[in-house]
Formats: sequence, structure tokens, C-alpha cells
Amino acid sequence: MQQEVQATHAENVKLAEGFKTLATNSSQLTQEIRENRALAPNAIFSEFVSNRVEADILAARPSFLGFGGDRPKKTKTILATDGTNVFALCHVQDTPLTLWNPGTDWDKFTGTLAWRTGQVPIHSLSFHQQDPRVVMMPVAQAEARQLGCKVYRISSDPYKFQDAVLVGADEGYYGECNFQIDLNTPHYVKLDRNLLKGLFGKFNPSRGDLVFSRTGELLGIMVNNIYCLTIRDLTAAATFPFNQDLRSQHTSGTLAQLYDYVFQLPLRLQ
Repeated sequence: MQQEVQATHAENVKLAEGFKTLATNSSQLTQEIRENRALAPNAIFSEFVSNRVEADILAARPSFLGFGGDRPKKTKTILATDGTNVFALCHVQDTPLTLWNPGTDWDKFTGTLAWRTGQVPIHSLSFHQQDPRVVMMPVAQAEARQLGCKVYRISSDPYKFQDAVLVGADEGYYGECNFQIDLNTPHYVKLDRNLLKGLFGKFNPSRGDLVFSRTGELLGIMVNNIYCLTIRDLTAAATFPFNQDLRSQHTSGTLAQLYDYVFQLPLRLQ
């Protein structure tokens, strides 16, 4: 009887381990299915509308004879993360700054990020090393929780689906697009404008539009109306701190250098 009891106990333990393994595998399978399930474009857009934050930036400098002076700019964007860092991003055209040579000397930058009733200060603005037309504003984890909106993950596999969903952050349009890999520009994907499927609003993709993978992750941002920079890291070419006196830093020189970098990119990327 003792041998039978021991054998039964051992069988029960074996069955329990089997069920545990089955549950783990089932959970992993569910997660894998969820991560590879293509979402409808209108679902991605609806979630975006509910979670977009408003960036309010002011670039300050003295005015002289009616020229110069402060320049405010508001734009809508999202919070995204690489798993460690959280940041808001947009095209430089959606900020008060301009990449040009000669650049502009600014005295001070201030700004906020807001979602619903929450608001946090912008601490700095960085220009992406791969393409400085893409700017990033870091947000502390505690500040992201304070805002309360969704933080989008950067796509771990931007080539999982050939099509993606393009969203005009401020214009309110969205649509399904096909993107192609261009071997000559490995950090970008090319929009196939012959296969645009506009679903809402005036669908005319342009620079500054956000691009999401079909799983709802952030794929990148349009640097012009054809090419999208795929966001894979947060390396910065230059950074401007906010809420500091910048007169001694001569921002004009940095902006001019960044413009020269963009000007040297292949013509199709400019």
C-alpha cells in the first residue's frame, strides 16, 4: 500500500509539473499571438487619439525693431520607450527651432508636456544622431506615470509586417501604407505612395507624421513625404537644456552644423 501511495504521489507530482509547463507554454503562446496580431488601422488611430500628449515649447530671444522675439509652438505627439528610457518625439518643424545656416541664437527654452489634466516640464531637447530633424524630449519614469497616458514601445522588429499605419499627429488623418526596405538607406524605410489606403480625413503623408507597426508599436517618424526614420535607439547628436540661460552657448552654431549634416544626406532623404 505504501508503494502504491508513493507511486500515486509521484504520478500526481508529475502531472502537476506537466500542467505547470502547459500553463507556462500556453501563456507564452498567448503572448506571442498577441505580439504578432495585426491590429486594425482605426484601432491604432483611436488609441493614438486617446493617448497623444501636447508639447508646448517657447524659444525666447530679444526683439529688435520688430524682428526676432519669442517664438512659441504647440504640437501633438506620444510618449515612447526603448524599455529603459521614456521620451516624446516630433519633427523639428513642429518646434520653434529651425535647422539653417546661419542658425539662430536663442536665449532660453521652456516648455511642458500635457495630457488631460496632467502636466510635466520639458527638461531638454535632443536631436537624433541619425537624422537631427527628429527631436526627442526625455521624460522621467515618475513624470510618465504622473501624466498617465500610454507609453508606446519602440518596434523590436520593424520589418515584421510590410504595411504600417501612418498618422498625422496634428492633422487628424491616418491610413494604411506599404513600406519598402531601401538597402542604400538602412536606417530608413521608403513609403510606397502607390499603395496608400486613406481611411480617414485628408490623407496626404508628410514630414512629421508618426508611423506605427501593425501591432501598435512605434516604428518611426517621417522625415519627408517619402522616407521614415525607424527609431531604434535614442542616441543624440546635440542637446539643448531647458530653463537655462543659453546666451553663452550660441545655439546658432549647433543649428547650423545640424543643417549642414542634413544637407549632406542623399538628396532623396532631404
